[in-house]
Amino acid sequence: MSEPIDMRDQVARSLADAPLVGVVRTSSREEALRQANLFMAHGIELIEVTFTVPDALDLVRDLLASRTQSAPPWVGMGTVTDLSRAEAAVEAGAEFLVSPNVSSVVSAVARRAGLFLVLGALTCTEIVEARDLGADIVKVYPLPPVGGPAYLATVRGPLGDVPMLAAGGFGVEEISAYRRVGASAFGIGAPLLGEDDEDTRERIARALRLARGEES
Repeated sequence: MSEPIDMRDQVARSLADAPLVGVVRTSSREEALRQANLFMAHGIELIEVTFTVPDALDLVRDLLASRTQSAPPWVGMGTVTDLSRAEAAVEAGAEFLVSPNVSSVVSAVARRAGLFLVLGALTCTEIVEARDLGADIVKVYPLPPVGGPAYLATVRGPLGDVPMLAAGGFGVEEISAYRRVGASAFGIGAPLLGEDDEDTRERIARALRLARGEES
């Protein structure tokens, strides 16, 4: 009998290897499926389907069912803001959880399920609270409205030991600026999508190189 998968560790390893979370957030289920499949096909190992997508839970089930084995890309759920969403995400098979906020109940659900957890925070107080609640990485969000890389550099001054994921709406070419000030991962969605599949492939490849520090 094969050993059970340590999902939390596997997702952490994937995020370290490919430090992008492909965020699927759209008002159309069909478009969400298209985006998720593009992200999965072109090297993104964490696909985040947000609860704002119509029928998000069923979409996650469908994406997981279409996968031939338990291996990346991993499919998780975002905008997990409260207990009911956290429990529904776990029931649907989500392999990691992402919240825009600090939530002790979401953290508790993730820990019981053995899932990788991303909690959202902005201030130093929130970032430390998210870490103390067991977040594997803290999503500093939303960064662009409060100063972007300059803000992240400021909070990382006293909190450089906390792993941070940059998020909040920035383009592919901005990834390197966030990486230089200490972000170790990046949440990004629409800017990865091009005019056609080839353009999308090139954008994702560029984003991955920047996220890994292979280009600047």
